[in-house]
Amino acid sequence: MKKLFAIIFIIILILAGTTVYQFSKKDKYNLVLEIDKDKPLKESLSALPVSNNPFFKLYLKFKNNGRDIKAGIYELRGKFNMIELVSMLESGKSKVFKFTIIEGNTVKNVIDKLVTNEKGSRENFEKAFKEIDFPYPTPDNNFEGYLYPETYFIPESYDEKAILNVFLKEFLKKFPVENYPDKDEFYQKLIMASILEREAAVESEKPLMASVFYNRIAKNMTLSADSTVNFVFNYEKKRIYYKDLEVDSPYNTYKNKGLPPGPICNPTVSSVNAAYNPADTEYLFFVTKGGGEHFFSKTYKEHLDFQKNK
Repeated sequence: MKKLFAIIFIIILILAGTTVYQFSKKDKYNLVLEIDKDKPLKESLSALPVSNNPFFKLYLKFKNNGRDIKAGIYELRGKFNMIELVSMLESGKSKVFKFTIIEGNTVKNVIDKLVTNEKGSRENFEKAFKEIDFPYPTPDNNFEGYLYPETYFIPESYDEKAILNVFLKEFLKKFPVENYPDKDEFYQKLIMASILEREAAVESEKPLMASVFYNRIAKNMTLSADSTVNFVFNYEKKRIYYKDLEVDSPYNTYKNKGLPPGPICNPTVSSVNAAYNPADTEYLFFVTKGGGEHFFSKTYKEHLDFQKNK
């Protein structure tokens, strides 16, 4: 009988030790988890590495079958044990919201979307821009071009300044200051990149477009880029008409030679690369062929002939 009790005691000790170990063992997490209130909790938790661990299932049962876990998106970065993980999901402390800046969006587009989604007030975002210390030029506190196009997962607790710093931090990751010692030159390239971002629908055409614009500048011609005019109208026009080209603005590159005073959107790395590395061509004109592609030409006659015959 004593032997039986001893064996049972040892088994209990082993089970207890295993349970304690399983509950306290930390796993590394680097994922975004969405707890969807319209789906079974088991389905939402299936993305977790521990989802099939019987001890995790046991702990969830002990914790009211996970009914206290709050719906939302969670960014899980670091090492957590089962108890810490469930506690985090119950508290909602690591909840984040998903936010995408689309290529070619402007600062106004981004702030409008944030305000619409109740992630801050316009006034506080404008105030935050004035308080941010940024290593690249921001003439007249203009941050156009620096909110990098990407999908972000931002903690729900972040205020306006913290949200903007998330975007700007990503920009600095893409364009480290030590790689661009001439900040004024970089700003000019960023302006060119923003024009390429709005003008080019096909990635491979960006260096070609850059060559056109640089060639026109070299010949003291206007850039005559519709995108810069549309920027004045907040890109609300589906098409630019001749009357629109008369708008009085330093961003009207039909009236003013050289680059506009600032970027006209937030460009991607490929656009900045094209601005730094234009194709070697003698092209001075381009016009759409349809389907996003363009016809490039050296002379105005070629340019007109293509338009007549297309």
